[in-house]
Amino acid sequence: MIIANWKANGTLTSNLAWCNELNKLLSNSDFSDIGIAPSHIHFTQIQKMFEDSSLEVGLQDIDFNGGAKTGSISASMASDAGCKFSLLGHSERRQLFNEDDDLIKTKLQAAISNGIKPILCIGESKECLKSGKTRDFLKKQLINVLSGIELIDHAVIAYEPIWAIGTGNTPAPKDINSIHEFIKDVVQSSSANNIEPKVLYGGSVSHENAESFFGEKSIDGALVGGASLKANPFADIVKIYRKVKRK
Repeated sequence: MIIANWKANGTLTSNLAWCNELNKLLSNSDFSDIGIAPSHIHFTQIQKMFEDSSLEVGLQDIDFNGGAKTGSISASMASDAGCKFSLLGHSERRQLFNEDDDLIKTKLQAAISNGIKPILCIGESKECLKSGKTRDFLKKQLINVLSGIELIDHAVIAYEPIWAIGTGNTPAPKDINSIHEFIKDVVQSSSANNIEPKVLYGGSVSHENAESFFGEKSIDGALVGGASLKANPFADIVKIYRKVKRK
């Protein structure tokens, strides 16, 4: 699956142009491989643009409950609006909003309870990478959030090394594949029902490097940030994914 994470970008006008362009670029094609996570305020607009397709529209974050929480979007509200998936634990949420593993676990439980596919984001810092502790760090993140949780069959992990997001620096595809294999093993052993998840890669994914990533067996797709803000490069990434993975 290829998921566009638009972050805090987009306007009604630019979103309309983006969606129309994507429809042209992927004409006569199904949209089953594609997810879009627009801002909360643009969710309904994007949903309506693709209401007759298999494209999934989700959110960049949800809260675990509603009530007296100004500015929050609860999992039940998101589900009621037709949200198909939600990113959870993105590094920017962890860094800018001080989200910790306990809160992310509560959000993940709420997503599952409300029929929303969780996309759990994990990733290490440059300091962690340099110290050789990447696997220990990722394992701790996964166990802290997933221990005792019964995952749904289509649960997804997004591996986004913090040092690669928006920098143009990426690990070698074979190294990402090895990390993804490790993530699948940890999730299968730590979740209550031993689910092996799909694992997406995120971190400076572009149409120039996508084929090298998707050629690896355990890279199941991508979470795309900057390259998803324009329809043309995003469509190219989708086409590359389909060419490689649908052989």
